[in-house]
Amino acid sequence: MEVILVTGANRGIGLALTRVLLAIGHVVIAGCRRPDQATELSQLVLSHPETLDLIECNLDSEGELRPAAEASLNRRKKLDVLVNNAGIMPEAGNESILNIDLGLFWQAFNTNVLGTARVIRAFYPLLAQSERPRIVNVSSGLGSISTREGHDHYAYSASKAALNMLTRTIANELGPKGVTTVAISPGWVRTEMGGEQATLSPEESAQNLAEAIQKIGFELNGEFLDRNGRTGQYFW
Repeated sequence: MEVILVTGANRGIGLALTRVLLAIGHVVIAGCRRPDQATELSQLVLSHPETLDLIECNLDSEGELRPAAEASLNRRKKLDVLVNNAGIMPEAGNESILNIDLGLFWQAFNTNVLGTARVIRAFYPLLAQSERPRIVNVSSGLGSISTREGHDHYAYSASKAALNMLTRTIANELGPKGVTTVAISPGWVRTEMGGEQATLSPEESAQNLAEAIQKIGFELNGEFLDRNGRTGQYFW
């Protein structure tokens, strides 16, 4: 049994992953921006009072994240896996660089990149208590520079490319301390972000991700993985 933090756990992939991880016997710290509005998570807490913690996880504020991390440290004593799943796609996707609102770039970077950095900084003391600490940053094929085609989703794709660089850089720094850091793509999933035409349900993606999280070893530090934990499917 491991202790696993999932951000953005109130819907979509995050909620489905929380359900799967609980079902296979892990302790889950479910983070979301507004716990009081997370109806499904609140119901899960009632059925899993000993293994599910619902915490406020505001990625915009490092100051608000630290009390949540301290409370989790007091309750759980450690964190084995940090899944940085929370993310936004603020644009419609069909904008031109000639007229796109540049504020959309700030929104995407603030959540998808800086938000990830804030969570890692706040919860690192818990990771340091684990014998097998892992940071799993949920990325996207749209973050691949080498395979990029088209010009859709300017802000989102740029932020995921930056997240990939953040992942590789953190892997270089924290690897010598025993922390495994990877980027992982959940696939094209039928969520509010992925749309109805996507090929995977949240439950299918979550099942694959849960299995991958359990088997990720230090030999994968700094890699860009698919939802099954395989290399060579996505490229920087």
